[in-house]
Amino acid sequence: MSLLRQLLLSVTLAILVILAGAIIVSVGSARQYLDAQLQGQSDATATSLALTLSQPSNQDPTVRELLISVLFDSGQFRVIEFLDPTGRILTRRQKEDGRDSRIAAPDWFSHLLPLERHEAQRQVTNGWTQLGVVRLQADDAYARNALWANTVRIVLLTLGAGVLWGLFVLVLMRWLRQALQDDVTARVQAMADAAAGDDLPPVRHPAMVELREVARIITRTHEQVRATAAERQSRIESLELELNQDEVTGLANRKYFINELRRMLEPSAPDQGVDGHVMLFRQCDLQAVNQTMSRQVVDRWLRNMGRLVLEVLRERLGPQAWLARLNGSDFAFVLPMMPGPMAVRVAQAVGEILQAQRIQLGQAGLCRWRMVLTDFEPGEPLGDVLSRLDEALMRAESAGHTDVEYLPGEDLRSLTGGRGGGEQAWRTLLRNALDEDWFALATRRDPSAASEGRTLGLLTLHEPGASEPLSGYLFMPPAVRLGLSAACDLQAVGLGLGWLRTHPGDLVLRVSLASILHEEFRGELAGLLAEMPDQSARLLIDLDAYGLVAQRAQVVAFAAMLREHGVRLGLRRFAEQPEALLYLHEIRPEYLRVSGTLLAAQADSPGARRLLAAVLDTAREIGAVADLSAGS
Repeated sequence: MSLLRQLLLSVTLAILVILAGAIIVSVGSARQYLDAQLQGQSDATATSLALTLSQPSNQDPTVRELLISVLFDSGQFRVIEFLDPTGRILTRRQKEDGRDSRIAAPDWFSHLLPLERHEAQRQVTNGWTQLGVVRLQADDAYARNALWANTVRIVLLTLGAGVLWGLFVLVLMRWLRQALQDDVTARVQAMADAAAGDDLPPVRHPAMVELREVARIITRTHEQVRATAAERQSRIESLELELNQDEVTGLANRKYFINELRRMLEPSAPDQGVDGHVMLFRQCDLQAVNQTMSRQVVDRWLRNMGRLVLEVLRERLGPQAWLARLNGSDFAFVLPMMPGPMAVRVAQAVGEILQAQRIQLGQAGLCRWRMVLTDFEPGEPLGDVLSRLDEALMRAESAGHTDVEYLPGEDLRSLTGGRGGGEQAWRTLLRNALDEDWFALATRRDPSAASEGRTLGLLTLHEPGASEPLSGYLFMPPAVRLGLSAACDLQAVGLGLGWLRTHPGDLVLRVSLASILHEEFRGELAGLLAEMPDQSARLLIDLDAYGLVAQRAQVVAFAAMLREHGVRLGLRRFAEQPEALLYLHEIRPEYLRVSGTLLAAQADSPGARRLLAAVLDTAREIGAVADLSAGS
């Protein structure tokens, strides 16, 4: 059955339902009206007859019978009775039950829509003396005829309207079918006759707005097909020149990755192109893995890792997703047309797969992955994107954490005209999180050996509908760039003080350097700490040692404010900033966390041993604890 016939049938069924409902409602209303009229006629006539018979001049039996007979002969009543006070019938007039020639309605109609037998009775009195009771029953023959005639008229009018509507819809469908056939056929024929690479020839402009939209869609589809064909031909030529597959893992190779990224960065026309994100992850211990296991086992491990990551990408992006192996230890993929929050969630899912696939390296522990993410925009140089990936990779390796290092393209803002959709997506997410209170505090035991009994708190963002929360490692870099880090850190401190109210022990929270540089943040934080002095005494703020070197005055002022409220300080990543030794006496931290890099280097480096000895001596002098077992 064609679409037009289905449309006609559905419209016809809807009209039939509407007409049937109209008939039922109209006939029902008429029947209720006639019932009410019959009841009213019976009541009024019984009252009038009772008043007439109550007159002294009409109490004679002969006159009474005469009045009842006259009323009965009017033909409006089936039964008229006059009963004495004891209930004995003195006078009775009744029609026979035979067929009444006045009833024109068929029997089936009378059974389908019966009218009630309306009776009425009134007392006849002479002063205070009751003479009897008048009882009468209305004849419904006239009402039944009127109901039947009204029903016939309504049905005929409804059927007429339905037939006219059906004819109108039929003519409309035929005209619409012919218009669609003429216009679409002309467009498709023009597309078939057009030479490859040529634009569609002009076709007569359709009269209907809907057909104009169809014409635009056909024209746009032709352009897209032409562009797709040209792109496919170009890709085939490229594949014929060089094989784009890694021999070990079966993934795409560096050449394919560079070509695809360059294609997205170089739009074929103004206001066209694709923006998105690029993720790169590196196996830092591939050499050690090769020394620990055979080459066949390592190759099988890399293939399995690539397969699992590719499954995650295809689940999130679709079957067109791909993963490239840039060299022995570096892998990368592109997330086209994806805003920052969604890209971070994909990167987080890939990171979970990588952490689950780590290999034990003897006494050195599990092998390490470093993951970085950056964005790109159409027209941006390829070298800038690759440089940001390298910079982000260096930061991730320096930081030593296992989360994704997010580095946006803010350094190229003057060349590209702003961040575009990525920045707006992050701003919307963080603003909504601050307004709707989507933040929570994730706590875990502090793994440092020198901090027994302490709990480490990390701010997380729980977006409604998201499968997993966002870690502060992921959304704090965009928050710093957008100037929202202070608000996020205030949320973390507020949640931390609330946690201390219901839990024993000390809590360690990290605060970003960008927040400390805001004077308003320091004032709001001081007010927050003053409200809960007991909890503030069990709070430790963990700062990056880089801040003490880069922004000494602000960090020292911040430390002084914290001491006024009983809050203690700690420094992390101390080994990466040895200049901080010069200023430790100004902030007097509770502890110094020395990364594992310095501890591993002291065995072969005299300089590392001297630096470690200086750190221990300085910490001892200012009363701080040097944590030699903690990372960054």
